[in-house]
Amino acid sequence: MTPVYLDWAATTPPSREAADCLRDTAIDTFGNPSSIHGWGEKARELLESGREECARLLECGPARICFTSGGSESNNIVAASLLRRPKPGHIVISSVEHSSMYEPVRMLERFGWRVSRVGRGSRGRIGPGEIRKALRRDTALVAVMLVNNETGMIQPVGEIVAAVREFSAGGPRIHVHTDAVQAAGKVSFSVDELGVDSLSLSAHKFRGPRGAGILVSGAGIEPLYSGGGQEWGLRPGTENIPGIAAMTLALRSALRDREKNFSHAGELMDILLGAVSDCEQCRVLPEDRLSRKEHYSPFIASLAFPPIPGEVLVRVMDDRGYGISTGSACSSRKKRDTRVLEGSGVSRDIAFSSLRVSLGPDTTDRDIRAFVRDLTAEIKILFKVAR
Repeated sequence: MTPVYLDWAATTPPSREAADCLRDTAIDTFGNPSSIHGWGEKARELLESGREECARLLECGPARICFTSGGSESNNIVAASLLRRPKPGHIVISSVEHSSMYEPVRMLERFGWRVSRVGRGSRGRIGPGEIRKALRRDTALVAVMLVNNETGMIQPVGEIVAAVREFSAGGPRIHVHTDAVQAAGKVSFSVDELGVDSLSLSAHKFRGPRGAGILVSGAGIEPLYSGGGQEWGLRPGTENIPGIAAMTLALRSALRDREKNFSHAGELMDILLGAVSDCEQCRVLPEDRLSRKEHYSPFIASLAFPPIPGEVLVRVMDDRGYGISTGSACSSRKKRDTRVLEGSGVSRDIAFSSLRVSLGPDTTDRDIRAFVRDLTAEIKILFKVAR
């Protein structure tokens, strides 16, 4: 059979247009945008036109667009900037953040910062009420991701921002950051409407090249790095012009096709969850996924078949020709980390048995039906062995 890729949340295959743009720009526009000769000016024009278009697409000012190497670097820039503060303060972070935000915040704790980790509330998501309870007068940063990379849960970031602004009215501004890596081109959002101070994106999550990303920044980020002063001084180093050009093209295409792709993914997710729900051994994670459909991205699903370890199922299905994962690609080759699922209300035993299926515009209903058929067959075999 033809292999079926169902790990789009880890990375997406670059579009042909983005790949061609990357190659052509690398050959035709190789100048350093900081140089003042013709080659440099040509690169500078492409850099700034890309900045202006990304700002238009994301609905924010061009001065807020800082080009980076991806979401992980963008998240780290925000967290590391707190080390420039004269004294440690307080941070509020969701318990389900990607490791590129969660781990830098753990590092800040070693420098004396106090951290409040907020889990899901009574309504299943991390709402403004939960965040409001955790805020303090010395809170400097609130970080809540827009779409979770393991469960697909969509957090009400706009409402959280409003709650933070109400709390800090008349006092020091609290910086609000959101990791929108799994949101771009998939769910509708606007930087200005969200009201966040910073936001991170990664090109390879929406069919762009690896090594290119965006940090939508604002007041309150003090750069930790120094060097040539590029990208408003937040991210020094010669800009990746080919990557930026290809990312801009990919972002434009992703936003153009967002509604169509969202509808397509929704239809496929209904097929997937409907089919696996017929398997008595299957657990759809978190438990409210089926009853609160509107709270989840249709591109990502977390499933479990306890007591079979998720890693076993990933390897078995790989032998069958299906690409799935046990969770975040950033930690899949390390010791299994169930922090995100546990923070979503899933028990550790169930989380250990989980696997992630993520969809893209190239996924077909035939792919999903074949996957469920072969997964069900393997589950029957594995349960017989387990007994």
